[in-house]
Amino acid sequence: MFDSLDKVDLDKLGDYMASLQNREDGSFFGDHGGEVDARFSYCAISALKLLNKLDKIDVVKARDFLLKCQNVDGAFGGMPGAESHAAYVFCCVGGLKMLGDIDLIDRDKLGLWLQ
Repeated sequence: MFDSLDKVDLDKLGDYMASLQNREDGSFFGDHGGEVDARFSYCAISALKLLNKLDKIDVVKARDFLLKCQNVDGAFGGMPGAESHAAYVFCCVGGLKMLGDIDLIDRDKLGLWLQ
């Protein structure tokens, strides 16, 4: 598919990814089977950002879900209340950065956790 994005129906792709968003809490399902965690939010936000299709999702709820994954230690888990893990830090911080909301995290606490 290198250099062939013109062959992809971007609206249809964006609609599919948007259909995976949980409208109640803003999270994303990995597929229609129902598994949810911050990895899927990162993947959906990343793809939609690259395709310039973020307008197809509720970005405020997507942001709020990622922020709820931040723990008292400053790091992030895969779900609200889940144990902090460096991979989820990557997903949540990356997702928040792409949404333009990186300033909402507690950088000092996160920095201490990452040391």
